[in-house]
Formats: sequence, structure tokens, C-alpha cells
Amino acid sequence: MGNDPLDAQTSARLLKRAVAIVGDAETLSGTLGVPPAELAVWLSAKSFPPREVFERVLELILGGEAPRPAASPGAGRPRVLIADSREGCAVLADVLGEEFALTRVYTLVEALDLVQSSAASTHAIDAIVCGQHFEGSQMLRFLECVKAYRPTSAIPFIGCRAAETHLGDGALAAMREACEALGALAYIDLQGRSASQGVERAAVEFRERLRVLVVDDNPDAAHTLVALLRMAGHDAHKAASGAEALALAAQLKPDAAVLDIGMQDMDGYALAGKLRAQPWGARMTLVALTGHDAAEDRLHAREAGFDHHIGKPATLEQVLGAFAVGRKD
Repeated sequence: MGNDPLDAQTSARLLKRAVAIVGDAETLSGTLGVPPAELAVWLSAKSFPPREVFERVLELILGGEAPRPAASPGAGRPRVLIADSREGCAVLADVLGEEFALTRVYTLVEALDLVQSSAASTHAIDAIVCGQHFEGSQMLRFLECVKAYRPTSAIPFIGCRAAETHLGDGALAAMREACEALGALAYIDLQGRSASQGVERAAVEFRERLRVLVVDDNPDAAHTLVALLRMAGHDAHKAASGAEALALAAQLKPDAAVLDIGMQDMDGYALAGKLRAQPWGARMTLVALTGHDAAEDRLHAREAGFDHHIGKPATLEQVLGAFAVGRKD
């Protein structure tokens, strides 16, 4: 097989599928026992890997027991694919922090390979965050492909401007509308937070960075809202139950909390009362998230101590708007 370009391209696609299975290139490097620099050459289709390495890749893809490092860096964390220029990916990684296992991609072909491969594996991608500078201007094309492919169409997709562009107010508004029309969850302007309000409706101007607690026993909903709030500039944390929320809130003393009403261990009304009873709880902005949006539900939320009541599915704009209004005394 040697260095025939076709063989090298085939092996590169299989290696990318293996990356999708184990989580990232660094983990695959450890799994295969090869230096990261050599793996990078094979992934770029510049040469074909040694036969024994290629056979181990095939075993991994076909479900064989390839050896793995004792502890994967991303174990137990939601997996987020970030797609942008290298500069943009660095910004996104800083914003999302260490709570998510991040896989970085810089080209459309690589991104589609990873997304489609992960859809057929047990190491699925939980969310996609794609920047404006992704391979020049391929963000909308990537979004279109993800939503058009049935196995990946439900993956939450967030578009953003992570690095400076020359887009004006009108162009940013059009970009947000285009993202939403194609099925994106949101379009966040990370570079526009110091600009005037209205440049990007989802990037609301705040006087300070808020500590926010998100409480929801639906992990997908909690992860997504935390990621969006972080991208909007806040210090967001999540809890999956009322008990966990109380313990975490005692440490954080949050400025705001978004509580799901219909949790199993402790409903949002009871949790709101316990949070309000804390010495630091009176100043918090409490937002109720519920599938019930009738007048009596709003009254119940108000009596329980909530400042705002938002029906599901909530938009980022609604949550940020509630924070901007703050406490309703």
C-alpha cells in the first residue's frame, strides 16, 4: 500500500472515525501507542500508517478490544464538537471550560466525518458549537449538513462569532436569523458583548458577570443551557437535583438561578423556598422553567418566590432578559 494517495486518504477517514469513537486525537494516540505527531501526519492523509497500526484501527472501529489509556480525559463529561479557526477554537475552549470534553475541528470535511461517525458509535457528540470563521465561512453549510442528516439532526447546534469579523449590525441580525431558520439553537456574538444592545439579541449587555445556577434533572437541557449562558458571558453551573442544588448553591451563593419545576426528588417550588430561606437567598433572581404556562401556574411561581416564569421550551433570549430585569420585589 505504501504512500499511495488513495490509500492514505482512506486510512485518514478511518482514523477520523476512530477519533470519533474514542473522543479525541490525543486519546487515540495513547490507545494506539503512537506519537501524536505521527498520528497527525496520518490524519492529514500525507502517509499510510504501518500495517500493525492500521489493523488496530480496524479492530477499534469494528468493536475489537483495542487497549485504551486507564483514564480518558473526557470520561463522564458531555462531548462538544467545536468548529472554528484555531483562534476561534481557543476562545470557545476558554469559554466552555473543563466541564465539557471538547473535540476541535478546523475543516468542513473533518467535521462532517467526525459527526457522522459519532452518530454510528457509542461516543456520540452531545452538542456542536461552530464559529463564524470555520474554514473561511462554512458555518451555515456545516449547520445545513448536520440538520439534513437524520442521525445527527437532533444534535444541538450553536453558531457564534468567537473572533472579530467585519460584520455590522444588520449582517449579525441576518446571520442569527439564518442560523435559526436552518435549525440552530442559537447564534451568540462573543465579540459583541461590549457593543450597544440590539447588535445581537441573544447577547444582552450586563453590568456584571453573574454567577448562575441551572437546576434540571434532564442532563441534556442542563448542559445546553449552561453552555449558552457561559457563551453569553456568565459563570454558569448545573445541578441535577434539588439536594445537589442546595449543596452547590451554598458554595456558589449565586446571583441567579434557573429552576426546572417538574423535578423528581424536589420540585422547583420547594427548592425555591429553600434557596430563598438562605441568608444570601433574598437577593437572588429566581427563574422558573415549566411546561405549564397558565395564569395559575404563574401565580404559584410568584407565591413560591420566583421572580420570573418561563414556559418550555425557553429561549436564551428569554432567560437573559429575565436576568436583565432582575428581582421583582
